[in-house]
Amino acid sequence: MLLTPLIKRQLRIFAVLASIALGLAFFNYAKVPAMVGIGVYDVTVDFADASGLYPKATVTYRGVRVGLVSDLVVRDNGAIATLRIDNDADIPAGSKAELHSTSAIGEQYVDLVPPADNPSTTKGKGKGSFLAGGDAIPRDRAVEMPQITPVLDSVNRLLESVPKQETQRVLDQIDDGLGGSGPELNELVSSAGSLLGEAQSQIDATTSLIAVLEPVLDTQQDLGPSTRAYAESLDDVTAALAKNDSADLRALLESAPGGLGAATSTVKDLQPTLPMLLANLTTNAQVLNTYLPEIRQTLVVYPATIARVQSAVNPRAEQGDVQLDLRAALNNPPSCLKGYLPPKQRRSPRVTDTREVDVLAHCDIAPDNPTAVRGARNLPCPQGDGRGPLPAACGLTFRGGIWPDSSGSVAYDLAVGRGEDASAPGLTDGDTTEGDDLWKILVLAPLATRR
Repeated sequence: MLLTPLIKRQLRIFAVLASIALGLAFFNYAKVPAMVGIGVYDVTVDFADASGLYPKATVTYRGVRVGLVSDLVVRDNGAIATLRIDNDADIPAGSKAELHSTSAIGEQYVDLVPPADNPSTTKGKGKGSFLAGGDAIPRDRAVEMPQITPVLDSVNRLLESVPKQETQRVLDQIDDGLGGSGPELNELVSSAGSLLGEAQSQIDATTSLIAVLEPVLDTQQDLGPSTRAYAESLDDVTAALAKNDSADLRALLESAPGGLGAATSTVKDLQPTLPMLLANLTTNAQVLNTYLPEIRQTLVVYPATIARVQSAVNPRAEQGDVQLDLRAALNNPPSCLKGYLPPKQRRSPRVTDTREVDVLAHCDIAPDNPTAVRGARNLPCPQGDGRGPLPAACGLTFRGGIWPDSSGSVAYDLAVGRGEDASAPGLTDGDTTEGDDLWKILVLAPLATRR
């Protein structure tokens, strides 16, 4: 290979640059500037006990590494540690030096903790606001690391003070008391832990629940005497039952589980129709409760009204006479047509098919019109002096009934097994309905048809 003068000069320049780069890298990696005091400053700490601390140990401030321990000097009454801190780390002058360990047996390091009342300061605000080279942290601000050995010694002495034989006897008795229920107890503890974890994850809802339970618990506390009296009475009843020990009671206790199982099975068979029935009964109860005064008045007036009508129509009942009064009416007052179908839309009596009927049709004219004054438009409201044809006109609203989709089979046909509805409840192709199931179909069929 022929080396020209140009190539030789390039190789010399590359060698010089490589030597400079390697030198700078080694210079920075070996922290030569810090070793000679460039870019750092030294602070001394007076420890009464620096056990476990060693040169090159880390120095941190607010969890960030800011330097290292450069030297340790033993004195008669303690040890002086020299901390070499980076210049760019501003440490408050009143900071404490605390010894910590990364674990119970880990290496020690020095943590600089600022004072609790340290105001927000910046460099240059007040002389001595930050630590500087040559500063010293006195012993009253140097916190030694708690030693683990005394703690282990105390634990060891505590274990030695526990009597072994008595403890073994207690453990054996606990084992006998549990009676092999260890897995159940473990499951109970695990479930309690899961419950506490769920309650902690739902802390807001748990706090609200506790706040709501407080009045209930106060009420239960006030009812404490009544509860204790009830428990005492129940104890007396139980004692009396145990004393008599009759055959009928034993038979009842033996057959009760089967009866409860049958009741549970019946409720399951009635699903989902039973909740629907209860919901519809709730709606009916709302209506009856709203119109209760009117119903009570009707029940009070109805017998007297019927008696008067009978006395007017049949004043000579003993003789078998009936009084009839026939009068001709020439459309005075005229019949009400508004609100009903016009006469042209009325069907001939010869038409036998059915059609939808407007169940809310009523005489829709002014309330003070003399025609049909006793019509639906002047029905009195259950509360107040208002009148109207519907509860909504009186400011009343009721929840509607719940009706499932069905083809409208007749209850009797379902009960006896007839009908064209293939989807009838409790009936399938080829099945025959037993007598024990007829009552279910008779009860459930009205709910399975659309109104």
